[in-house]
Amino acid sequence: MRAVFLDADTLGNWQGKSSQPAVDLSPLANCFTEFDAYRLTKPDEVIARSKDADVIITNKVVLDRATLRQLPNLKAIQLAATGMNNIDLEAAKELNVRCFNVADYSTFAVAQLTVQFMLNFATRACEHYQLTAQGAWQKSRMFTLTDFPIMELKGKTLVLIGYGNIGQKVEELAKAFGMTVLIANIPGRPMRDNQITLDQALPKADFVSLHCPLTEVTQGLVDESFLQQMKSSAYIINTARGPIIDESDLANGLKNKVIAGAGLDVLSVEPPSPDNPLLADDVPNLAITPHIAWASHEAKQRLIQGMADNIQSLLNQANP
Repeated sequence: MRAVFLDADTLGNWQGKSSQPAVDLSPLANCFTEFDAYRLTKPDEVIARSKDADVIITNKVVLDRATLRQLPNLKAIQLAATGMNNIDLEAAKELNVRCFNVADYSTFAVAQLTVQFMLNFATRACEHYQLTAQGAWQKSRMFTLTDFPIMELKGKTLVLIGYGNIGQKVEELAKAFGMTVLIANIPGRPMRDNQITLDQALPKADFVSLHCPLTEVTQGLVDESFLQQMKSSAYIINTARGPIIDESDLANGLKNKVIAGAGLDVLSVEPPSPDNPLLADDVPNLAITPHIAWASHEAKQRLIQGMADNIQSLLNQANP
């Protein structure tokens, strides 16, 4: 059985050619008699690289109906991710192509960055580090330099929007810091016993953290009206999907001090366009990381093993 990994560079250093810890693709490669890994694949290269493949492995390469129809040997698509929005799932089903993802491989890593955002807003450690690097502490008239306000997470209220594996892990970590955690109902979904409405939750929040999927309902959920319901001292964190936030409304909300700050690991378009309103120089109290929450070395290896387990299960079914 032949497999192609169309964008292996999304997993980082898989060739051992950089200072980053190398990820080991062998658990996945060993599932196949032929395995070709490409660093990245452009849209006009997909057909040529995949035409003889039984299995395609990809993270972000788009596999639409027109592409799938030109791959008669294809039996399965394995996503090197959880989200499957880059595959035409309906077309795949019609063509009898099975599709697999890997769930829960990055839960702790994403929760870790979520808490990191909260901790930095509480301690302003990054800003104080920059002051020291710039020589400000060295010129201080006393032993300490607290040019930015510092608070404790203990006693603060965290509102979670989305309560899957990641949301539950964030809750566990937040409670270890003595935070109160509220679960907000996602509009359009049935209300659960452990939830309160979004309108009830937002005014109570010191931090709001997004962990919901991107759907028609959640796209643009965080808009001007949403932000106006939050306290001016509150922060929003997004490690879910960029389009859940209306980026123009958030940029304006930060500039007008509607909320205190935001920590984002995702944007609506990635890599972002230079004209993204959140990248303007005049947007204050905004921390943006380049979609790294999922990307711990440990999470990448769990992802690779999860893909290998899926493929082995597929092979076992084909050869009982």
